[in-house]
Amino acid sequence: MTRSPALGPQTGAITLLMAMTLVMLASLASFYSARSAQMDRLATQNHARMHQARWAAAAALARAQALLLAENLPLDTFLQSLTPCPEGVVGPQWQCARLTPELHPDMPEAQLRATAVRNLIVSPHVLTLHASAHISSQHSQAQVKESVFIPTVAPAPALPTQAALVLHGCVTESPQANLRVCPLVNKGEACASTAKGPAVLTHFVVDTNRNGSISVAEKNACLALSANTLTGGGSKIGPTAAVPRSPCSRSAWQSVLGKISDQQLQAWSSAQERNGLTAQTSPPRSIYWIDSPNDWLQSVGTASTPALLVFSAKACALRCPRIGSGVQIYGSVLIDSGCNDEKMRAWQGGTIEGQLVVQSGIPEWQSGTVLARPDGRNAYILNWPEGMDATRIQKVNGSWSAGAP
Repeated sequence: MTRSPALGPQTGAITLLMAMTLVMLASLASFYSARSAQMDRLATQNHARMHQARWAAAAALARAQALLLAENLPLDTFLQSLTPCPEGVVGPQWQCARLTPELHPDMPEAQLRATAVRNLIVSPHVLTLHASAHISSQHSQAQVKESVFIPTVAPAPALPTQAALVLHGCVTESPQANLRVCPLVNKGEACASTAKGPAVLTHFVVDTNRNGSISVAEKNACLALSANTLTGGGSKIGPTAAVPRSPCSRSAWQSVLGKISDQQLQAWSSAQERNGLTAQTSPPRSIYWIDSPNDWLQSVGTASTPALLVFSAKACALRCPRIGSGVQIYGSVLIDSGCNDEKMRAWQGGTIEGQLVVQSGIPEWQSGTVLARPDGRNAYILNWPEGMDATRIQKVNGSWSAGAP
């Protein structure tokens, strides 16, 4: 019988190889287990650092809001402290102001920053606060933001009917007047279809017979515009009861602007001008507060961005400025003539597509076209949620968000 050669050396080599392989696999398993534990620890640390940075950013946001709520902080003065806007906020309509929140006592190493951002065209009453925190020792950073309503501009009233011309007095035409006053229409072009609203509304009619009431004859005599001027039809509306004219009330102004004040419009206009907004920028400037007595010779406003021009009492100190014959205004024109008809005597205007509001009458009106446009008021109509208190700072619900700077 033939016997096989001895397998001892081969068996030993195989056993050694298997042992070495098992040792390597065990080492690799141990390495990857340690590596996995280390990665978990790093992930946990990064997560904790991220949350700590976010807490710091939230603290900066809360302190920025506290600065806004401080009673001794003039809001308009604060909004003049301009700073570069956050990344992605581009254009002359954006106003950005820096806030300096105090360090958090529990996180003294955190660098806190806050920037207030608002759109000077469509939402000057909304500030979006961008707050960020950077913790250099942990190489972590975070940003949070939230919007607040601020009392910079009061809400304007809704108008059941919008007259093309709103007065606080009477109106007459000069002998060679070139005038058109046209109400809203149901369809088609202004002055060429069925009238939808009043052409003229006045808040003061002279009670000629002093009986305490205003008759239709007295109203028509006061609003003495010819059929050639009222080519689009429309009604002429005035009070039915006699009202005093002295001291001068701002009935015409308040009927259109409500509680929007001179100071609010001046601040809004100044902010747009300071930001570089003009009639030629994109978007164009929308608010003009005018103190100059010089006649106005620039066309402003568009259907998408209507303008508001306010000729102040200072501009009307001697005679209210006129508007050049070739000038076109898309929006609203308010003239604070202070119930003094003489300041508007022989007034001349260009073309106004929107609304003309005069705080007096217009005797011997010479020229001008006023076409009522419902979107002409959009320059100062802001989005105030129903029930909102427009006199104090309040958070915008659902506006909070977080992310990396």
